[in-house]
Amino acid sequence: MKWLPKHNTILHFCSKRYLSTEKVTNESIRKMKNDMFSEEKTRQQSLITRIEKIEVKYRGVPSDCTLVMNKNMSTPYNCAMHMHEMLCQRSVLAEVNGQLWDVHRPLTEECELKLLNFYTAPSVLNKVFWRSCSFLLGLVIERAFKDDYFVDLHSWPRPNIKSGSYVYDVDIGIPNWTPTTEELKTLTTMLCKLANEDNNFEMLDVSESLAMKMFQYNRFKIQQIPQLAKEGSVRLYRVKDHVDISYGPMIGNTKFVGTTQVTAVHHLDTESGYRFQAVSIPKQLTLNSFAFSVLVDRAKKLNETGLASDSDEKSSATV
Repeated sequence: MKWLPKHNTILHFCSKRYLSTEKVTNESIRKMKNDMFSEEKTRQQSLITRIEKIEVKYRGVPSDCTLVMNKNMSTPYNCAMHMHEMLCQRSVLAEVNGQLWDVHRPLTEECELKLLNFYTAPSVLNKVFWRSCSFLLGLVIERAFKDDYFVDLHSWPRPNIKSGSYVYDVDIGIPNWTPTTEELKTLTTMLCKLANEDNNFEMLDVSESLAMKMFQYNRFKIQQIPQLAKEGSVRLYRVKDHVDISYGPMIGNTKFVGTTQVTAVHHLDTESGYRFQAVSIPKQLTLNSFAFSVLVDRAKKLNETGLASDSDEKSSATV
């Protein structure tokens, strides 16, 4: 097979494309998954035939209070809207009855609610942030390559902050590819642009059978889904029109991602092909350029988390 010149490998498509019945492409599969996600979300919402009220006891700034919200409809973010604009802007994640909870996930029962940000709960949010960034990295990789190359997203390992980078393992169908500096810059630009947008992370639990249909063209995901399913249910997340699998939770919005750089792509001796690595810091935190450059240099080294050589993390499933 004749490959395109390396400097032409990466190309970001901005024009509208349509589902083709003749050829399965990354874009046609993305549209299929997005449509199925929307249809299932609408179906689940239609099952709510009456409004039930629940008491939500909020604990935190500006003051403790009790809110009356709608069961299976109201989210922690909706609660923040009733209290203060500052909470809407700063709340990255929620804690509901002691359990970490996505801020845009509906509340299912009466509860005690806390809203978390990087100032009040940095240790809790670090792994959530890393996990969310891996998700976004997968979104960018899937869009970065021309449709001549079929991109199969494999997974990312459990977030390991000590490793210095977050990753996504991907089969891009290109043997012995080494990205140029310009190609890494292109990936960085795409990821930074995405981070600067105002896109929520949407969570949806679906049946294992529906998840298998949605990911039927990804040979890795269809093997992982039975392992990831809990009581016949698989948790999905969506940002824009990109749908992927993860236990979660995730940060509430892409706008919480600050300074970012895609640092390296390492070839793996596995069927997943390549490990894409990047580093980001939360927008709520500040770091000077020299300190970030130190993080970038560290993030260029192969992150062995989840690989066979890593004794601590051997799980290959997306988490």
